[in-house]
Amino acid sequence: MSKNFIILVTILVAGFLGLILFQQSKSEPNGSGQGSNNVYGKLDSSVTLTEFVDFQCEACSAYYPTVKEIKEKYKDKVKFQIKHFPISSGHANALAAAAAAQAAAKQGKFFEMHDMLFEGQSNWSSSKNRDDFFASYAQEIGLNMEQYRADLSSEETRGIINTDLAEVKRLGGDGTPTFVLNGEKIDNPDNSVEAFSALLDEALAKSAN
Repeated sequence: MSKNFIILVTILVAGFLGLILFQQSKSEPNGSGQGSNNVYGKLDSSVTLTEFVDFQCEACSAYYPTVKEIKEKYKDKVKFQIKHFPISSGHANALAAAAAAQAAAKQGKFFEMHDMLFEGQSNWSSSKNRDDFFASYAQEIGLNMEQYRADLSSEETRGIINTDLAEVKRLGGDGTPTFVLNGEKIDNPDNSVEAFSALLDEALAKSAN
Protein backbone atom coordinates (compact mmCIF):
# COMPACT_ATOMS: atom_id res chain seq x y z
CA MET A 1 0.00 0.00 0.00
CA SER A 2 1.52 3.30 -1.07
CA LYS A 3 2.35 6.08 1.37
CA ASN A 4 0.22 8.57 -0.62
CA PHE A 5 -2.81 6.27 -0.41
CA ILE A 6 -2.47 6.01 3.40
CA ILE A 7 -2.24 9.82 3.69
CA LEU A 8 -5.35 10.23 1.53
CA VAL A 9 -7.36 7.77 3.63
CA THR A 10 -6.25 9.50 6.84
CA ILE A 11 -7.39 12.89 5.52
CA LEU A 12 -10.77 11.49 4.44
CA VAL A 13 -11.38 9.82 7.82
CA ALA A 14 -10.40 12.96 9.71
CA GLY A 15 -12.72 15.04 7.55
CA PHE A 16 -15.61 12.62 8.09
CA LEU A 17 -15.14 12.65 11.88
CA GLY A 18 -14.94 16.43 11.85
CA LEU A 19 -18.23 16.63 9.94
CA ILE A 20 -19.93 14.36 12.49
CA LEU A 21 -18.70 16.49 15.41
CA PHE A 22 -19.82 19.68 13.66
CA GLN A 23 -23.32 18.30 13.08
CA GLN A 24 -23.56 17.20 16.72
CA SER A 25 -22.52 20.63 17.93
CA LYS A 26 -25.23 22.23 15.80
CA SER A 27 -28.02 19.87 16.84
CA GLU A 28 -27.21 19.65 20.55
CA PRO A 29 -26.92 23.19 21.98
CA ASN A 30 -25.44 23.00 25.48
CA GLY A 31 -26.26 26.43 26.85
CA SER A 32 -22.63 27.50 26.98
CA GLY A 33 -23.08 30.63 24.87
CA GLN A 34 -24.35 34.11 25.67
CA GLY A 35 -27.57 34.37 27.65
CA SER A 36 -30.26 37.02 27.33
CA ASN A 37 -29.70 40.63 28.32
CA ASN A 38 -33.20 42.02 28.79
CA VAL A 39 -32.74 44.68 31.43
CA TYR A 40 -34.65 47.66 32.78
CA GLY A 41 -34.14 50.35 35.39
CA LYS A 42 -30.88 51.57 36.92
CA LEU A 43 -28.37 49.48 34.99
CA ASP A 44 -25.42 50.31 37.27
CA SER A 45 -27.34 49.57 40.47
CA SER A 46 -25.77 47.47 43.22
CA VAL A 47 -29.08 45.57 43.43
CA THR A 48 -30.30 43.34 40.60
CA LEU A 49 -33.59 41.46 40.68
CA THR A 50 -33.81 38.77 38.00
CA GLU A 51 -37.00 36.94 37.10
CA PHE A 52 -36.88 33.70 35.11
CA VAL A 53 -40.21 33.43 33.32
CA ASP A 54 -42.29 30.98 31.36
CA PHE A 55 -44.72 33.03 29.28
CA GLN A 56 -47.31 30.24 29.36
CA CYS A 57 -47.11 29.85 33.14
CA GLU A 58 -50.24 31.03 34.96
CA ALA A 59 -48.24 31.88 38.10
CA CYS A 60 -45.90 34.08 36.04
CA SER A 61 -48.95 35.78 34.57
CA ALA A 62 -50.33 36.35 38.07
CA TYR A 63 -47.05 37.98 39.17
CA TYR A 64 -46.81 40.05 35.99
CA PRO A 65 -48.86 43.14 37.09
CA THR A 66 -47.07 43.29 40.45
CA VAL A 67 -43.59 43.00 38.94
CA LYS A 68 -44.48 45.60 36.32
CA GLU A 69 -45.54 48.04 39.05
CA ILE A 70 -42.39 47.32 41.06
CA LYS A 71 -40.21 47.94 38.00
CA GLU A 72 -41.71 51.39 37.65
CA LYS A 73 -41.51 52.15 41.36
CA TYR A 74 -37.81 51.20 41.64
CA LYS A 75 -36.54 51.94 38.13
CA ASP A 76 -34.26 54.70 39.46
CA LYS A 77 -32.75 52.44 42.13
CA VAL A 78 -32.76 48.80 40.98
CA LYS A 79 -31.66 46.88 37.90
CA PHE A 80 -34.36 44.48 36.72
CA GLN A 81 -33.63 41.56 34.45
CA ILE A 82 -35.94 39.08 32.71
CA LYS A 83 -34.56 35.70 31.61
CA HIS A 84 -36.13 32.68 29.91
CA PHE A 85 -37.37 29.57 31.72
CA PRO A 86 -39.81 27.86 29.31
CA ILE A 87 -40.93 24.56 30.85
CA SER A 88 -41.85 22.73 27.67
CA SER A 89 -42.80 19.49 29.43
CA GLY A 90 -45.95 21.11 30.75
CA HIS A 91 -46.41 24.07 28.42
CA ALA A 92 -46.42 23.18 24.74
CA ASN A 93 -46.22 26.79 23.55
CA ALA A 94 -43.74 28.13 26.12
CA LEU A 95 -40.58 27.68 24.05
CA ALA A 96 -42.16 29.30 20.99
CA ALA A 97 -43.24 32.25 23.15
CA ALA A 98 -39.72 32.64 24.54
CA ALA A 99 -38.37 32.64 20.98
CA ALA A 100 -40.87 35.34 19.98
CA ALA A 101 -39.81 37.50 22.93
CA GLN A 102 -36.12 37.04 22.16
CA ALA A 103 -36.69 37.80 18.48
CA ALA A 104 -38.33 41.05 19.59
CA ALA A 105 -35.32 41.72 21.82
CA LYS A 106 -33.11 41.68 18.72
CA GLN A 107 -35.01 44.80 17.62
CA GLY A 108 -34.93 46.43 21.04
CA LYS A 109 -38.54 45.61 21.93
CA PHE A 110 -38.32 42.72 24.36
CA PHE A 111 -40.44 44.35 27.06
CA GLU A 112 -43.14 45.34 24.57
CA MET A 113 -43.42 41.70 23.45
CA HIS A 114 -43.10 40.50 27.06
CA ASP A 115 -46.17 42.55 27.99
CA MET A 116 -48.16 41.44 24.94
CA LEU A 117 -47.47 37.78 25.67
CA PHE A 118 -48.62 37.97 29.27
CA GLU A 119 -51.62 40.14 28.53
CA GLY A 120 -52.70 37.81 25.72
CA GLN A 121 -51.76 34.56 27.47
CA SER A 122 -55.34 33.25 27.68
CA ASN A 123 -55.67 33.59 23.90
CA TRP A 124 -52.52 31.80 22.69
CA SER A 125 -51.57 29.44 25.53
CA SER A 126 -53.66 26.52 24.28
CA SER A 127 -54.00 27.61 20.66
CA LYS A 128 -52.76 25.65 17.67
CA ASN A 129 -52.32 29.03 15.98
CA ARG A 130 -49.85 30.43 18.50
CA ASP A 131 -47.49 31.67 15.79
CA ASP A 132 -50.28 33.76 14.28
CA PHE A 133 -50.85 35.43 17.65
CA PHE A 134 -47.13 36.07 18.10
CA ALA A 135 -46.84 37.52 14.59
CA SER A 136 -49.77 39.85 15.25
CA TYR A 137 -48.07 41.05 18.44
CA ALA A 138 -44.85 41.60 16.50
CA GLN A 139 -46.69 43.71 13.95
CA GLU A 140 -48.50 45.66 16.67
CA ILE A 141 -45.28 46.69 18.38
CA GLY A 142 -43.74 47.68 15.05
CA LEU A 143 -41.15 44.98 14.38
CA ASN A 144 -39.55 44.43 11.01
CA MET A 145 -41.39 41.22 10.18
CA GLU A 146 -38.75 39.78 7.86
CA GLN A 147 -36.10 40.12 10.54
CA TYR A 148 -38.52 38.87 13.22
CA ARG A 149 -39.20 35.65 11.29
CA ALA A 150 -35.50 35.06 10.69
CA ASP A 151 -34.61 35.63 14.35
CA LEU A 152 -37.52 33.52 15.57
CA SER A 153 -35.93 30.29 14.35
CA SER A 154 -32.27 31.24 14.45
CA GLU A 155 -29.59 29.21 16.22
CA GLU A 156 -28.61 32.37 18.11
CA THR A 157 -32.10 32.64 19.62
CA ARG A 158 -32.13 28.97 20.59
CA GLY A 159 -28.67 29.31 22.10
CA ILE A 160 -29.69 32.31 24.22
CA ILE A 161 -32.72 30.48 25.60
CA ASN A 162 -30.66 27.34 26.28
CA THR A 163 -28.07 29.41 28.15
CA ASP A 164 -30.77 30.97 30.34
CA LEU A 165 -32.13 27.49 31.05
CA ALA A 166 -28.68 26.26 32.04
CA GLU A 167 -28.24 29.28 34.33
CA VAL A 168 -31.51 28.83 36.20
CA LYS A 169 -30.73 25.13 36.61
CA ARG A 170 -27.37 26.01 38.19
CA LEU A 171 -29.17 28.42 40.53
CA GLY A 172 -31.55 25.69 41.66
CA GLY A 173 -34.68 27.00 39.95
CA ASP A 174 -37.35 24.30 39.85
CA GLY A 175 -40.48 26.26 38.98
CA THR A 176 -41.71 29.49 37.50
CA PRO A 177 -41.39 32.24 38.20
CA THR A 178 -37.94 31.92 39.76
CA PHE A 179 -36.63 35.11 41.36
CA VAL A 180 -32.92 35.77 41.88
CA LEU A 181 -31.60 38.67 43.94
CA ASN A 182 -27.97 39.66 43.31
CA GLY A 183 -27.19 36.23 41.90
CA GLU A 184 -28.86 34.22 44.67
CA LYS A 185 -32.14 32.34 44.25
CA ILE A 186 -34.73 33.53 46.76
CA ASP A 187 -38.10 32.29 47.96
CA ASN A 188 -40.82 33.89 45.89
CA PRO A 189 -42.15 36.98 47.67
CA ASP A 190 -45.87 37.33 48.28
CA ASN A 191 -47.54 38.58 45.13
CA SER A 192 -47.85 42.14 46.35
CA VAL A 193 -46.11 45.46 45.81
CA GLU A 194 -45.54 45.67 49.57
CA ALA A 195 -43.66 42.34 49.72
CA PHE A 196 -41.40 43.21 46.81
CA SER A 197 -40.81 46.71 48.19
CA ALA A 198 -39.69 45.29 51.53
CA LEU A 199 -37.34 42.88 49.76
CA LEU A 200 -35.76 45.57 47.60
CA ASP A 201 -35.56 48.17 50.37
CA GLU A 202 -33.64 45.68 52.52
CA ALA A 203 -31.25 44.86 49.68
CA LEU A 204 -30.68 48.55 48.91
CA ALA A 205 -29.99 49.29 52.59
CA LYS A 206 -27.44 46.46 52.79
CA SER A 207 -25.69 47.63 49.63
CA ALA A 208 -25.37 51.14 51.04
CA ASN A 209 -23.48 49.94 54.13
